[in-house]
Amino acid sequence: MTAFRTGSVVSRDGTVIGYRELGSGPAVLLVHGGGQAAQNLMRLAEAPAGTFTAYVPDRRGRGLSGLAGAGYGLAAECEDIAALVGHSGAERVFA
Repeated sequence: MTAFRTGSVVSRDGTVIGYRELGSGPAVLLVHGGGQAAQNLMRLAEAPAGTFTAYVPDRRGRGLSGLAGAGYGLAAECEDIAALVGHSGAERVFA
């Protein structure tokens, strides 16, 4: 597996959203499904690593990210993605 870096951003409500980052070039976000975590997309993230910088976040309640909390819902998920887009400058999202 290709070496990756870890980092985090803070979502609008203060929840820390952790991510794995690998590759170089324009940013692309790879967002896992409900029963998964970032490590489930790492093989996929390696594919574009020579052309793109892949950001693979852990959704709330998983891995490097904070707990979902009482106000958790689709709006919070969108705010988490917005925080990552703001940090990375990504114009592409795979989910």
